[in-house]
Amino acid sequence: MIRIIILMFVFPSFFVMSATLFPGPAQSPEGMTQTLFDFRSNSGFVEWYGNRDIRIGFETFDFQSDGFGQYCSDGRMLFACNHDPNFRALNLNLDYLKASDYGSKIKDCGSENICTLGPSDNRYQEYKVGWKGTLTISEGVYYFDTFTMSSGSKLLINGKVEIHVNKFSSYGATSINAEGKPRDLIFYHHSQKLDIDDVVETFSINYPTDSKAYIYSSGLVFFQAHAELHGSVTARQIHMNDNAKIFYTGEYYNYELQIEPLQAKTNTCSRIPITFKVTNDKGEQQTDISGDLTVEATNYIDTACWATSEYGACSAGPQKTVKLLNGSKKLWLQNKAIGTVNAEATFNSSDTGELISEEGNYTFHAGGYRFSPSPLKMVAGKPEKLSIEAVYGDCDPTPIPDYDGNKKLKFGDVSYLQPLYMGGNAPKKPTINGKIGEQTLDIKFVDGRANNAVTVRYADSGAISIPVEEVSMAKNGDETDALHKSEIIAQSEKLRGDAILNVRPYTMAICKISGSQNPDVDSGRLSKVGEFFSASLKPIIWKSGDRNDGVVTLDDSYCSRPITQSFKVVDAPAAEVMFDSVARIVAPTSGTDAILDGFAKTNNTNSNSSGLYPFTTLKVSDVGTFKLQSQLASKYLDMRVNPGQREIGRFYPSHFDVASNFTRGVEAAYDDGGNGFTYLGQPFTGEFTIHAMDINDKPVKNYHLYQGATDKAAFKDWVIDSGGDYPYDGPDLSARWDGARLSNTQWAAGAGGVSEVKVSGNMTIRKANTEDGPFEPLRFAVGVSVTDRDNTQFELCGNESDLGCSKSVKSPSGGADGAQIAEGPYFFGRMRIGGFTETQDFSGEQTLPVIVEYWNGSHFETNTRDNASIVHLAGSLRDQLVNNSHNIETQIQWQNGTTAEGAEPVVKGVYNFNVVPQQGNTVTPFREQFRFWQCLASGCEVGETPIVGFTEQPWLQYGWESATEQKKTSGLVTYGHYRGSDRVIYKGEKSITLTGE
Repeated sequence: MIRIIILMFVFPSFFVMSATLFPGPAQSPEGMTQTLFDFRSNSGFVEWYGNRDIRIGFETFDFQSDGFGQYCSDGRMLFACNHDPNFRALNLNLDYLKASDYGSKIKDCGSENICTLGPSDNRYQEYKVGWKGTLTISEGVYYFDTFTMSSGSKLLINGKVEIHVNKFSSYGATSINAEGKPRDLIFYHHSQKLDIDDVVETFSINYPTDSKAYIYSSGLVFFQAHAELHGSVTARQIHMNDNAKIFYTGEYYNYELQIEPLQAKTNTCSRIPITFKVTNDKGEQQTDISGDLTVEATNYIDTACWATSEYGACSAGPQKTVKLLNGSKKLWLQNKAIGTVNAEATFNSSDTGELISEEGNYTFHAGGYRFSPSPLKMVAGKPEKLSIEAVYGDCDPTPIPDYDGNKKLKFGDVSYLQPLYMGGNAPKKPTINGKIGEQTLDIKFVDGRANNAVTVRYADSGAISIPVEEVSMAKNGDETDALHKSEIIAQSEKLRGDAILNVRPYTMAICKISGSQNPDVDSGRLSKVGEFFSASLKPIIWKSGDRNDGVVTLDDSYCSRPITQSFKVVDAPAAEVMFDSVARIVAPTSGTDAILDGFAKTNNTNSNSSGLYPFTTLKVSDVGTFKLQSQLASKYLDMRVNPGQREIGRFYPSHFDVASNFTRGVEAAYDDGGNGFTYLGQPFTGEFTIHAMDINDKPVKNYHLYQGATDKAAFKDWVIDSGGDYPYDGPDLSARWDGARLSNTQWAAGAGGVSEVKVSGNMTIRKANTEDGPFEPLRFAVGVSVTDRDNTQFELCGNESDLGCSKSVKSPSGGADGAQIAEGPYFFGRMRIGGFTETQDFSGEQTLPVIVEYWNGSHFETNTRDNASIVHLAGSLRDQLVNNSHNIETQIQWQNGTTAEGAEPVVKGVYNFNVVPQQGNTVTPFREQFRFWQCLASGCEVGETPIVGFTEQPWLQYGWESATEQKKTSGLVTYGHYRGSDRVIYKGEKSITLTGE
């Protein structure tokens, strides 16, 4: 293999360019000597996608001969690079980092550990990411003497990160910002040393490493075998080992946010236009970049404002956020005070990250008195200090330095701005130092300022103006002194100014609370949940001892305070009076907040004659005692009126409601009557849930959280055999109701947090010891056994036909009626098999019926409604008693003629099995007798054989013979001849000859 070294002298290039940091994939800084780009194998390349003219900007370009010089790619094919030693980057003249730059800390992140670095922890003499460790670096600038990444480690970047380092080494399969964007990470390698052995203070990326970054080095950057970089490299020397690759991702711009102009002057009545631009490091505006621009006046925060046009509205406050489009945005700055406004801007976009501008200085000058703060933002009734400055005219915005000593200032009569009272009919006047009306005061100035000169108080709301005028001035200094001529001229003129006062109500008191009950005399109750109650809001003044900000805790005493009378006037500052929609829980203590509804914002002009704002359709969504909050919908004269909170309640349930779902043992689909029914002793599932409700039949959530002995109701349940009268009444069958019952079930939180008492599970109505019924229907009910303090009851129907209420069922144990939760027919049932005796026809089919019966009140009859009960056919259910035909037996068949073991439902209470006499018996008449069984309950035996695998139906048991025999029922089938005239059938006696009749 032959190494080819191309040496070229630097001379003016045909390729004209302005120096930037990363003009291509690989170049050296301008002005550097001993620059080298070296491909040390015949593989690897640099790629600039879509570009066939890739320049290598080094004095020496070294590569292997068998690579044919094709070390550049446009993403589609390899070709020869354009060696241009004049293709250089901007030279930053990096200095070697010193201990004062990187500090003395040493840290090893450790193997398989996760570590982080932030802007406050950004200087290390030595930092190492251990084997398979992960280091996440947050946005900022970082300094290291030595930075090492061990095999398998990862470097993750969060934001824009700039790393300065003397030596960087990675070993093994490391990952450097592989999951991020190349422009998020830039390395500045400060080493000045070159070494052909690649071991001294290099920037080394080892095999195999996937990196996304820009690398700027004043020394040597070494890519080991298979290392890949997405970004660009500017370095004095670059060495590329086997198959190392650089993928160019474009120029790395150090974006800047520029302000034009940085300084300007105007008077306080004018605005200064300021343009904000996003540029690259060549100062070029970036028209493809847009984002959020935030401008801020860092001083004069009470008077400076921004506008988007020369004559448009000026923003409230010193800060404004706008969209900067196509790299540029123009705004106008105004300051209603004398002085220099310091302004700066911040820009954010996904392309640039956060950019911060230089500070701009913009001077506003005026003359006369200036008041601070301006406007003076005040609370009605609360005294505030007002400071005064004496300033020159437009020529100089600073306070007059020689304006010292006691000055007589006349404070004139007030002008009302909002509302605009004319003719002296305003309800209130402000006080200056405790006095009303015009007055002249001695005010002491120092260097043109009188701090806290006067105390102002206004017991109303709105915007007012107080004119201030200098009455006389003491002469100060030598009037012929040319150095002070301008000051003397200024002092010879009277200074004037207007103090603007913006005054808001202190808070909105909550007064005139009225509900369906009176809490003072009615067990603390105000209204049912969801029921309307009323309250009025009253704008009031501040009193000594009140808190200055935050939420005011109100009580009835606030309702006796003076009202801010101007708040309701038509041309007063616009405001909307309202409640907060959240009713904050007070009791029960562990309850949840409720929703306050039934109100809308009302304009400040919509008060009643007393200046109050009545809300007559308020309602809350849950039980409890709550804090209601009064407030304004937005700021008042750019001030937040203190919200007020008052405890209101108690709100209590309207009624109880019960939701239920009871199944029937035989569903409607299997009932010829179409409604379904249940046999006594037959299990069914039942569920009922009791809720405390509001007046709109919605369940409440806080009721179950009450802890007092009488706070919550308790319940009982029962079932009766009802007659026809309403409310339903009848004999009590509750003792026969087994399974899920109320018992000791307690209030708890159900689905969605609603308060409930819930019963759910299997139930039965036990059979009595003798036949009874039918019960058409039984009625199940729940009622209040222990009332709560509000005597809450179920909402029962007055008439049986009423809707939207619960049917009323009388309690067998006395007390209030209860709410029906279920009803349905219940029958005493049994299964019977109808046997037969045949003495004539020994060849024709017979019918063996299995009948499901119920007690109709006087006797059993077939339950023709039943299409659900099950009959079974199996050899084990047949008990052969007599047979003279050896192995030939009569067959019992399903109605389709099959004899397969299985089960079928009855139809209209009956299933008729086919009985087919002995087939193939040549000797007739024959004698045969057997018993056919149906098993109904576990433990059933035929003969001495236990029967399993059948559908249990214990509710169809009946005491045919004994308790044991209840588990089954049977029918007897007999084939034979009469013995003689006594009509006794021969069953199987030996030595008897049968003759036909």
